[in-house]
Amino acid sequence: MEVDLANKLELFMSYLPTANRKQTHKLHNFSSITLGYLHANEGSRKNKHLKRLRILFNSGCGTTIINQAVTAGLTKTKVKSSTWKTKSGSFVTDHVCNMTFKMPLFHKHRDVTWKAHVDPADHELCKYDLIIGRDLLLELGIDLQFSKASIIWDNAEITMQQPGWFETNNVDSFEEELFMAHDPESTDADRIQRIIDLKYKEADLPKVVAEAKDLSPKQQQQQLLELLQKFEVVFDGTLGDWQCEPVDIELKDPNCKPIHAKPYPVPQSQEKKLKAEVERLVHYQVLEKVNTSE
Repeated sequence: MEVDLANKLELFMSYLPTANRKQTHKLHNFSSITLGYLHANEGSRKNKHLKRLRILFNSGCGTTIINQAVTAGLTKTKVKSSTWKTKSGSFVTDHVCNMTFKMPLFHKHRDVTWKAHVDPADHELCKYDLIIGRDLLLELGIDLQFSKASIIWDNAEITMQQPGWFETNNVDSFEEELFMAHDPESTDADRIQRIIDLKYKEADLPKVVAEAKDLSPKQQQQQLLELLQKFEVVFDGTLGDWQCEPVDIELKDPNCKPIHAKPYPVPQSQEKKLKAEVERLVHYQVLEKVNTSE
């Protein structure tokens, strides 16, 4: 027991320098980017006509710009030439197009329609297919919160990502990881509206039981009916009060504000770091319990 405790103590001491270190985001490793999907066939909302977009939220750009390579199938309008200056040089646009796209990491069913300038640059040389500028950021009310390395749109919040994950060789696997754990129904405004529009009424328990075709009519359906009738008040179609003692929940930080954010899987590149951190916390908790018991 003494040897085991000594080993745990030694392990704990090795982690001590980082145990109370405040964890902060390395913001220079993250960028205000996300994945989106363009309705590439004008007038169609079918999934087979969706085209993936690598989107950059750029508060330094006044107007939204889309690369010409992803606008095939969309109507483009000739306009007065505009010159755009960037760190790597300048380019000229002389067309705009009306586009409709979605950003499902925020809201799965919400379409955005906007007029964007068409960038004629070679698609292979561009990191992003769509750059959302201040015009659309303001219209949608999107907030870039670099203090938390997050992007907020209405009641949905996503974490900023590493730009390298959006490179051609990585974007397919990154897309799969993101949407594997995505809960698209958790923040949809239309889902909330459907709940509001529902007309609640008292349930017809005999009818409900009769529709349970997998149960034998005589014995099993009767047993189910008796069970439902035992708790019949639950199915009266009205809302009631939860009968319990008042509960007070105190937050550790009185200044923190609750947020709604969608779950994200851990990218493979971060799994080793996460496992190491979990092991550190587990050993710390074990040692704390040992010290408490003594």
